[in-house]
Amino acid sequence: MFVVTSLTAIFATTAILSTYLASYMTSQMMLRDAQVSMEFLNSIVRVENANGYFLGEPAEGDNVADTKELIVHVSRLPDVFRANVYSFDGEVLWSSDKELVGRTFDDNHELEAAMRGELHPEVVVVDRGEKEEHVGLPDDVEEFIEYYIPIWSADGSFVVGAVEVYKAPASLLAAIHGTVRLARIGAIVAGIILFLGLLLVVLYATRILRRQEARLVEAERLAVVGEMASAVAHGLRNPLAAIRSCAELMDEDDLPDHSRDTVQDIVDQVDRLETWIRSFLVRTRSDPGGAGDTAHVDVIVQRSLRNFDAQLRKRRIVVELVGSEGNSVAKGGSNEIEQVLNTILSNAIEAMTEGGTIRIGWAPAPGRRIALTVADTGPGLSEAQLRNLFKPFQTSKAAGLGVGLALGRRIAERLGGSLDLRNGAERGVEATLILPARA
Repeated sequence: MFVVTSLTAIFATTAILSTYLASYMTSQMMLRDAQVSMEFLNSIVRVENANGYFLGEPAEGDNVADTKELIVHVSRLPDVFRANVYSFDGEVLWSSDKELVGRTFDDNHELEAAMRGELHPEVVVVDRGEKEEHVGLPDDVEEFIEYYIPIWSADGSFVVGAVEVYKAPASLLAAIHGTVRLARIGAIVAGIILFLGLLLVVLYATRILRRQEARLVEAERLAVVGEMASAVAHGLRNPLAAIRSCAELMDEDDLPDHSRDTVQDIVDQVDRLETWIRSFLVRTRSDPGGAGDTAHVDVIVQRSLRNFDAQLRKRRIVVELVGSEGNSVAKGGSNEIEQVLNTILSNAIEAMTEGGTIRIGWAPAPGRRIALTVADTGPGLSEAQLRNLFKPFQTSKAAGLGVGLALGRRIAERLGGSLDLRNGAERGVEATLILPARA
């Protein structure tokens, strides 16, 4: 309904404008032709001093015969098929149609306008019998230009009479019809272009609004995650501190090397959990936390791989590192970047149930950025999974929460970068983490 209403309004507007434009151009074309004729006829009257001829009171020295002869020549000009000469009181003094001489016509508004000094040419479609003065027109004339030319006194102070001219100029009429036709076609084309342009604007605005609505819903969901993170932090920090303290006390005892390594792993994992909790809490802040810090991408990659070392060996997954010799120092907190990378690696490892290869690379990207890519050889993602990748609480995992990638993208955006996932060219998934580089 909205589209139909908009289309109707646009085409109605363009139709009105095109009609006005065509009418204006047509009137200007005819007016110019009429002005030339008016100047010509008035010059004849002035030269022949024929004011008395129109007023019915010829003065001494008026050359009425020459005036009539010249007017006869006017009626024989190209495209003119009738000419009528009216006196000041509206009587036909002379006409190319002898039957009209001496007659007057009532309700002749065009003649009245000419007697006021106005010049209004118009295109007339012959409707025989509609106007009394149209009797006796040639049978082959169906359309003509009619105008009444006011004849001014010698000093130009008042109108003494009028000359009515009927012309059927084929070239001018064709130009007028061509102008009207082009105006209508132009209106249709302009209306279509305007409608399509506005439609594209509306569709684009609708798309933006839907995207903003989705981001608003995502922000509301992530706000819930922030509240959950606060609750988790409050409930886990004290137990984690106790666990870490116990592990540090055990580390001070005389333990075998393998046991000491296990205790150190406990301390490392407690620190890792503490870092994750802080990363969740960062999500609730309005400022881009950690953006002023410095993170070495190569160090973060090595640290993340150590975290997943046991899982990688268990699933027979080989890791290939392809680092660049360029700048690998990124802006942002290393813990937050590691959190994003851990999420990507965790998803890749869980997808590769039968082993495979994970290829990790980083290289400078345009705009003083660093592109960190993680490509696996897993089964890839379905269309539904691709649509819901970054929607909070949308997951295809039986035990998943659906917040990892959503939080990962938000962290990347807050640091001034981006996170995107897509299916690989042949198989698997390729994740690209873009980070601003430190100068």
